[in-house]
Amino acid sequence: MKLIIKLGFLLFITAAATAQSVEQTKNTLHAGYVSLEGQSLPKGIPADADGNVRWVSTPMLRLIRTTSKSARGTILLMPGGGYQLLKLKNEGIKTASYLNAQGFDVAILYYRVAAEQQTRNMALQDALKAFRMLKANRASLGLRGLQLDMMGFSSGGHLAARTVQRLSPNEQPDKLILISPEYLDETLAGTVFPAVMPPLNPGPVLFATFSANDKKACIASCSEYAKTWKGYDGEETFTLLPDSAYILGTDTNPFDKKLKLPGLLQTFLTTTPPVKVEDVNPSSIPVEGYSPKRHAEKSAAVAKEKFDLIMLGNSITNNFEKSAYQSVWNQFYAPRHAINLGFSGYRTENILWNIQHGELDGQSPKVLVLEIGTNNIDEKNYPTRHTAGQLAGGIAAIVNVVRQKLPFTKIIILRCFPGCYGGPNPTSHRAILERASNIVSKMADGENIFYCDVNHVFLNFDGSINRDLMPDYLHPSPAGAKLWAQAMEPLLSKLMGDQSLDTDVPANTAIVPVIKLENDSYNWFDRHAEVLRIKDSINPQIVLIGNSITHFWGGEPKLKHADGTPRKPNGPNSWAGLFGQYRVLNLGFGWDRTQNALWRLDNGEVDGLHPQTVVIDIGTNNTSQTDNARMNTAPEIVDGIRAVCLRVRSKLPGAQIILMAVFPREQNPDNPRRILINEIDKLLEAFAKEQHLTYVDIGPKLLAADGTFLPGMMLDFTHPTDKGYQVWADALRPLIAEP
Repeated sequence: MKLIIKLGFLLFITAAATAQSVEQTKNTLHAGYVSLEGQSLPKGIPADADGNVRWVSTPMLRLIRTTSKSARGTILLMPGGGYQLLKLKNEGIKTASYLNAQGFDVAILYYRVAAEQQTRNMALQDALKAFRMLKANRASLGLRGLQLDMMGFSSGGHLAARTVQRLSPNEQPDKLILISPEYLDETLAGTVFPAVMPPLNPGPVLFATFSANDKKACIASCSEYAKTWKGYDGEETFTLLPDSAYILGTDTNPFDKKLKLPGLLQTFLTTTPPVKVEDVNPSSIPVEGYSPKRHAEKSAAVAKEKFDLIMLGNSITNNFEKSAYQSVWNQFYAPRHAINLGFSGYRTENILWNIQHGELDGQSPKVLVLEIGTNNIDEKNYPTRHTAGQLAGGIAAIVNVVRQKLPFTKIIILRCFPGCYGGPNPTSHRAILERASNIVSKMADGENIFYCDVNHVFLNFDGSINRDLMPDYLHPSPAGAKLWAQAMEPLLSKLMGDQSLDTDVPANTAIVPVIKLENDSYNWFDRHAEVLRIKDSINPQIVLIGNSITHFWGGEPKLKHADGTPRKPNGPNSWAGLFGQYRVLNLGFGWDRTQNALWRLDNGEVDGLHPQTVVIDIGTNNTSQTDNARMNTAPEIVDGIRAVCLRVRSKLPGAQIILMAVFPREQNPDNPRRILINEIDKLLEAFAKEQHLTYVDIGPKLLAADGTFLPGMMLDFTHPTDKGYQVWADALRPLIAEP
């Protein structure tokens, strides 16, 4: 009897839930306004007399459906207004009317504005939530057609671009429409890198446009955004319209029949993009270059004798034959019986032609260094610019043919140098080169093919190119070429099987990359190998770089003893509470000093990754004197930490860097190590402020008023307990929170 009652009750609940779901669907099928959770709302937010909305307490969508019998799809529409208001009349209602006439349902997003410092992130939260809700609930909302597109005006265009940047590859819209997008010229705090970039693998087809009489900086930044989109192997259209009444700062109907925009956008919206066919890659089809005389000379030299080292590349390599560069060549390469096969102006396809026509015949060098790519992306001096995917394919083609011709030769692939045209700051040229390099980095196998990134030596801390080291922002000066040689020397000397030829090793050991220095309770080399094995599959949103304090917190790679058996982390609860919803890579290594972290960064641990945040906590072990390494001074340690930060800035330009103060150690505040750490942290704080880094010091929250550790915070006056890690987690939480 009880079973029958229970079954009856369950049936009642199920029926009630089904009825509620059906009722909700009925309510939303014709709803004019819905919440971002997909619930029908009785009314929207009224506009002011001028047609603008100045306050959005509850974000929502206004659904305006097409009457067309053959609906094409839905467009999520984001009006502009400088994040201070929403231009609802012209960029919302009138635009929706135009889009309805093209066969599209429209969802106008009322996103939060005028909320001071948090406005933009709140708006991004609204846009992400709205798009994901539409993607999941179009049918129940009565929205028809197959397409789901995104469109934004001015600040709404900026918001749309940010939204697409944050969406995962399987969440992307079909088309992205940016009308006079603002703020694309803004950079990440403390850097010269654009804050908004296309997704790495652009899925949508991009339509971007500006009026020719609009703000020049905005036009230029939108053009570079579109070029980068195409360079990332995406489909795009960028159009500079004739002088128009619709420009930033005005409140004009953008679809006035007198303007050019309506016709252009109609063509874009109603044209089905052609199916992308994999054509033959122009970067990998051999083409004769511009220097047949040099090719003949080099082929004759190769036929005459065998070389132990081959330097293969473009003008950057070719420059070593100039008198100003001979001192570098004579120090690092001539003693290794090297030949310079650099050709000015050459692309990958030209290098392939040279190889096909004898330049490597009969050779079996120990090492070949490949430096190539910048000319493939040059849009000023060549009729075609290749994409990142095409360039990566061209580099791969060179590597493959070298492997066939020189099967016993080790190949060093250099990351494409950070070239720009017209100035020190990144352009689409540099962005495409970096994307191609990230793709190519995955070819490294640690046995025959090695990837080497020396780009940090050419950069200022903000990521701009140091003009003393690259006077034309493309070719290293003799001083820059020497820094390149010095940065490559550890790998080159290892593969050549000889001793380092660098005679200028700094006195500060904290900035000289080295492998493990101390024995510990785990296998340092195994952990490094595991990082290289798993990092791409994790595809981390957050990367932690540090020593045992970071290592023992938890995460991936899993903690292990030296014999490979599992080890329990010290902060499992705080780790799960903070990082549970994120993909995180833990690059903490017990006993590591700054110089060990530098070695690991130079040997692939973050190559090819694109995290949003990097947390750096390193330096405490540099305060120790052992048989294997000396104790460093506070300024030396800060220089080591600066070097770690610069590596991260160069390798992961889109990442926010969170720099941790060195945690307090030893129980008593008058301990010499504690005094040294206090000095380090004062210098670190000044450095972080100067370079606009996010600086976090949790030391005061670990200590009592008398400077001793609070009970339960530390296991051994160095390593936190879970309670101590919770203090760290609480400090990081607002800094890593997703919008």
